[in-house]
Amino acid sequence: MNYDLHIHSNFSDGKASIREILSKAKELNIGISITDHNELRGSIIASKIAKKLNIPFIIGVELGTKEGKEMLLYFKDECYAKKFYENEIKPFKTSRMTRINRYMSEFLSADLKIKYNIFLAIIPHPFGVLYKNIYNDMPLGEKMIEFCDGIECINASQSSKSNTLSKILCAQKQKLAFASSDAHLIKNIGKLSTNITFDKYNILKTDISHNNYKDDFLTLIQSLYQISKINLNYFLKDKIN
Repeated sequence: MNYDLHIHSNFSDGKASIREILSKAKELNIGISITDHNELRGSIIASKIAKKLNIPFIIGVELGTKEGKEMLLYFKDECYAKKFYENEIKPFKTSRMTRINRYMSEFLSADLKIKYNIFLAIIPHPFGVLYKNIYNDMPLGEKMIEFCDGIECINASQSSKSNTLSKILCAQKQKLAFASSDAHLIKNIGKLSTNITFDKYNILKTDISHNNYKDDFLTLIQSLYQISKINLNYFLKDKIN
């Protein structure tokens, strides 16, 4: 089945509500994960609704740390996701939605995966701009690659050049390949997806060859506007409070 494993809701900087996202997934007949920035509550709520609607759903989060690095983490069940949020994210939130007051290196251990039943870790947009670029900090980047299970080879918010570099990196490091919309707007959900074969929660293989995505600059501008607006409001609200 095809999954879009990188979607943002209005629990972070996405525009769509959880129910709108689930409705879109149902319409497209795809599985999804809601991966809000340093926020798991929306994804946990969505997992309960998705179960009733018979929509394949995986609880996830886009972890963002103080040096600007990001990692997508996915959980086997609600209980462990809640514990991870309460223990590892919530106490360290800052005025920046995408960054908690911790370093990425603190999360890069097999023990963490076991402790919180994290069954999948993916590096998103590894050749993004500035600090998001995996090789902005070479030693840390190599540790992230070693820790992760997969690499986001195609991301709808990235340029063709960046996605090509991601595919090359994935092949070199022999990681699972993923394609995701990184949707912040409802219309972008499912634009990219990954065909995943599961053995329960152990992924046997992934296939992204069915995707035929071309750069869409209008959609990118609309998404950037949404992201900038919400993140600025979040920052200002924190400063006022």
